[in-house]
Amino acid sequence: MQSLKLDGTGDLMFDATGGLVLVEGTEEVAQCCQIGIGTNKGEWFLNPSMGITFSLFLGKKVNEEEMRSELIEGILQDERIQSVDSVDFLIHARERTMLVSFVATSTKGDLIQVEEVNIGAG
Repeated sequence: MQSLKLDGTGDLMFDATGGLVLVEGTEEVAQCCQIGIGTNKGEWFLNPSMGITFSLFLGKKVNEEEMRSELIEGILQDERIQSVDSVDFLIHARERTMLVSFVATSTKGDLIQVEEVNIGAG
């Protein structure tokens, strides 16, 4: 499957000639997972069950296990993901953001590794 490639801010990427850049394979699966965990559940009207519940990540006393569980559930929403092998996150309270990295295994047995997904207000 091919998709339009997005940059770190969610904007479309263009090549040097101004053409749209496409992404496929494990990179496309990783991008879909990134979009999933970067979407607040109920935010996208075409699929209100897509995404994660952002409210679990708000407040001064957040439950890190609940957050990890929600991130895993969000990654597993892509039917091409068989398992989530690890999820790590770093909370930046002052900026109200969180950096997420994860490793997952696809249903084809490919390793899907994402180094940094920025979630939050910034």
